[in-house]
Order: sequence, then C-alpha cells, then structure tokens
Amino acid sequence: MKIKHFLGLTALTSLAFTSCCNEETNEWKSTDPIQFSTAIATTRVTDNAWNGGEKVGIFMKAHNGNLTNALSANMQYQASMTGELTHTAIGEAIYFPSDGSQVDFVAYYPFTSNLKDNSLAIDVADQTKELDLLYATNNTGLSNTSSSKVSLNFEHKLARIVLNIKNETSTRASDIKVSLAGTDTKATFDLANAALATQTGSAATINCKMTAQTNTMKAEAIVLPVEKLGSTAELIFTIGTETYKHSLAGSALNASTSYSYEATITDNSGKPAVIVGQATITDWIKVSGGDINIDLGGGNVDPDPDPEDPQPGVEQTVFEEGFGDPQKKTNKYWPSINEYTGWDNSTFTFTDNLLGSNAYSTASVRSTSALNGHVWFASGKDATLEIKGFSTTGYTKLKLSYDIAANSSANQNAIVVKCGTKTMTVPSVNITTANTYQTVQLSDLPEGLTSIEFISNASANSAGFRVDNVKLVGTK
Repeated sequence: MKIKHFLGLTALTSLAFTSCCNEETNEWKSTDPIQFSTAIATTRVTDNAWNGGEKVGIFMKAHNGNLTNALSANMQYQASMTGELTHTAIGEAIYFPSDGSQVDFVAYYPFTSNLKDNSLAIDVADQTKELDLLYATNNTGLSNTSSSKVSLNFEHKLARIVLNIKNETSTRASDIKVSLAGTDTKATFDLANAALATQTGSAATINCKMTAQTNTMKAEAIVLPVEKLGSTAELIFTIGTETYKHSLAGSALNASTSYSYEATITDNSGKPAVIVGQATITDWIKVSGGDINIDLGGGNVDPDPDPEDPQPGVEQTVFEEGFGDPQKKTNKYWPSINEYTGWDNSTFTFTDNLLGSNAYSTASVRSTSALNGHVWFASGKDATLEIKGFSTTGYTKLKLSYDIAANSSANQNAIVVKCGTKTMTVPSVNITTANTYQTVQLSDLPEGLTSIEFISNASANSAGFRVDNVKLVGTK
C-alpha cells in the first residue's frame, strides 16, 4: 500500500453519498453519510500513502462513551490512493445522530470481521501478510453541526526494522536472506484504549521481506514493540552457505519507531563478521540505526573502531496548511486571499502578489459539498498565493507536498510553484477526474527558503484549480 511516502506525504479528499433507505428507516441518523478522509503519521501504506483498496474498520461511539456500546461498530470502509474512505456496502455507511449529540470515532487498519471484545489479534510471524497496524482516535466530540467530513489521522502502533544491504560479493541476491529470532510474534490490540498485550512465549523466527534494488537489497520486518529484548534475540544473515548472527539482546523496539541500518557484505573466502551501530529511537520515519558491515573475508573487525559518525537528522514537519473552515461572506461571495483570516497558521502572511490595483484577489478560499477548505484559482485569471512567516533555519532536505484538483481535465503543472526564488519543476501529470485531488511532491528545494508561492497564469489556467493540504518537511 502506498501510505505515497510519504505515510510523506499526506492526502485528503471526500466523497458524498446519500441513502434514502437509511433516511427512512433510521430516525436517529442524519440525512447524509459521513465522509471520511485520512492522513498517516509519516508512514504502510508505502511509507505515507495508501495504495488503494485497503480495508479500514471504523467505530462511531457516543462522546466519551464505551466502545462496546458503539452506535456504529466495525464498519468496513475502503481506502483510495488519494486517501478518501468509501463504505463498501449501503449498510456499512455511518451517519451522525440527527439529534445533534456528540460522537467520537475510532478507526484501524487492517480490517477484520473477527474482532473479539473489540480486540484485534496480531501475528507478525508471516511478513507476507498485511501487518502494519494503523490506529486513529483523533476525532472526538463531533456532531451533525460540526461537518459531514471527518479526517482520520492514523498512527503506527507496531515497530519496524529496515536493513539496506550493499552486496559486494559474487553471491546472488536470491541467496541472501535476513531473519529475526528470539522475539515474540503474537499479541492483541484493544481498540478501546490502544493497549497492546504481547503473548509471552510466542517467539518465532521472522523471515524479513526481501526486496532487490539497484546494487542493493532491502530487508524489512514489522515487529511487536518490546521494552527490552531477551538474550536470544538476534538478527541472522544467511549469505549463500555462510551464516552471521548479531545479538539484539537488551535492545528496545518502541512502538511507532523504525530502525534503519546500512549493511555491507564483503567476501574474501572467510567467515562473516559484522560491526553494528546503535539504533536511534524516534517516530516511524527513516531513521538511521547505524552500519552493519559483514565481512566474509577473514572476520576482520577493528578492535578499537573510531567513534561512530553523528547520526543523520530526523525528518520533521515545518508547517502544514489546510486552509481552515472558510464561510461565505454576507454578500454570498467566498473570501479572497487578501480578505481571509481563517488560516491554520494564523501568524503567517498569505498574499496574492498579482493583485495589482484590484480591490480583491481573484483567488479565493472556499469549500464545496465534497471538498473542505482550499484555495480556488479561477480559470483565465492571474493570481498567486504566497505563504511567508515560517523558518527553515537548520533544516536540510526540504520537501513540499500539496493536493491539487481541477474543474475539468488539465495538467497539474499549469499551477506554477516557486520556493523562495527557485521555480520548481512540477511533474507533468494529467488530472483526468474533475474535482478529485491528487498529490504533488517536490524535492530539491533550496535550503533556507522563507516563502512558497503558487502561481496561476491566465494563459495557462483554462480549467480552474483547487490547492489544499500544503505541507513542508525537512531534516533537522
């Protein structure tokens, strides 16, 4: 599943659907089904975006109520690549109570119909299955007066080990395997309180998922969190007929944490040897856990190695802007860029640099029945949205992502993007479905930038574009 890493970048859309049947037979329900969209805290789904087709389970319960008495229990929804969730059958749709009472939402992935007391059975022994446990409880106290749109922010609840292996030997990639032994593989996850209970004595060898890459291989495994691994915990490298074991005894595997190692295998017809750096504990992102140098030559290990190089920084969010909850003015027009005050980042400056002598910007902040707050660039109009007021001091490897939709078929690169003084190259990708978001991800941004600008040129914009969910990240 792609969670397009990019779980970077984040995707957000919604889909409206009305069920007359439910309206007639369920008086407690509001008229329209709730529209769900998703975001994944820096992650399965391929590191931070859905691949499409993933099944998600959703509960709606009374505000601060018990999950056992949920108003809607374990309803199956399906994720699209752009992050919206759609109920899989008419009977699976969830509605707000029509009396305006407040409710909370609980969601999880992967969906199963075999919950026991609202607990999810977990077994990570087989890495070919869907194992990346995602959980969301961010939306509470909502009602039919809040919005028909609910955004679910998922978090990883397990841990992950990733090894990037550089093979400098004649051993074929298919003859290189990595496994993890000495750690429990079974647990239950309570959806009511997010408590993970590991089944003691369920230790089994976990064969890592192996992926061939250009000149390298990647081995990865999703594992159960544990405060301290036992004395038998180890990584096992099988390289042709040779085996190397590296102890993980005493190490911690924290929830929502990814441990990344660089491994180099050399061969001089000797025994395997390895040097392992210490893993860094952080949120589930690509964080270096040190180097693993496997030598099949003479088992030569420096008895007095130099101090390890400083660990690389962590990718962090500089800012996110979702454009708030815009409302029409008293004259029934949507507020223009220079009028709007409901920005998520209230201390930032938002400007239309092509305003000229006009009293109002031709770009406005609005919403539709299916799309929440966003900036609208009208067709055939010159307008910009410049965002300033953020700092990227100390950040490297800056990346920008945003969602874009069009009123009709068009290319996403019709909206020009400038980061500081640099005009970015927006990938040429057609938008084929009207008013449906797709995510643009840009890298190689200039360091130290203090402004981001979206530019609509009248000659290039013949469709009308919507921009939402602007996100800037960097390594620090």
